[in-house]
Amino acid sequence: MPDAKDFIEVIKPKQTTLLMVTCVVAYTIALRLHDRQFSPENFIITFIATVLAVAGTTALNMWLDGDIDALMCRTCSRPVPSGRLSTKGCAVYGLSLFGLGFILGLLVGISFSIVLFLGLFFDIIVYTVMLKRKNPYSIVLGGLAGAMPCLAGWTAAAGGIELAGILAAAIILLWIPAHIWYLSMYYEDDYRNAKIPMLPLVVGMEKASWAIVVSVALMLVAVSVLFFVAPLGIIYLIISACTVGLLLIKAINFARSPSRERAKKMYKFASITLGIVYIAMFVGAVLG
Repeated sequence: MPDAKDFIEVIKPKQTTLLMVTCVVAYTIALRLHDRQFSPENFIITFIATVLAVAGTTALNMWLDGDIDALMCRTCSRPVPSGRLSTKGCAVYGLSLFGLGFILGLLVGISFSIVLFLGLFFDIIVYTVMLKRKNPYSIVLGGLAGAMPCLAGWTAAAGGIELAGILAAAIILLWIPAHIWYLSMYYEDDYRNAKIPMLPLVVGMEKASWAIVVSVALMLVAVSVLFFVAPLGIIYLIISACTVGLLLIKAINFARSPSRERAKKMYKFASITLGIVYIAMFVGAVLG
């Protein structure tokens, strides 16, 4: 019998929390851009619907990846591959969470619920089912799923999908290669055992590292352009541009002399970078 910890583990609390930070920040910026009054009811429904949709999608991902998780030392102790939670139980749990989130999202608006659905579509259908086990560039399209909570928050506050919201979400999309590919460099043996063709395994660590450099450089551009299209103060631009700029410098240095040991440090710094950028966004939106 699975316990509560297993149901919590399959929704990846840390990952879900980070995605919800992007949702809340985007919601705050969009409100300020449109000079709208904060509605506690709208915010609470938006927040709960997004949490449920993200958690449900993550649980479904854990269900579908149960077989390859069992082959990787890093993931073999997760609830599904370890047998603590059945594949059927995980699937029903994930579908139930997402279904509740989607239905609740309709109270916010159709466009908001569509964005939640796109998160499921890109994560489960495009990434997990179609590309992950076949294509080394799977995370490029699959990364769109990680950008959806941000776009969902923006859409809920603005009442529709906008260019500025897409740009804010694009920052996450451009960050994902660093997040995933550095991790796959460090856990190279795991990915080989599971036969997952991550880019570093297919083209080599050096070429993949330069691909990350390009992605981070584009992330720096997106961070800077957002300053000119959203109501964010100069504090945001200074903090975010400097932080992403530092990540870019580190990424270039890493690409010149890549190593498995340093890859994990780069993965951690990339995670910190995204957190700082979104905190800077929030501060910029609040202080103007």
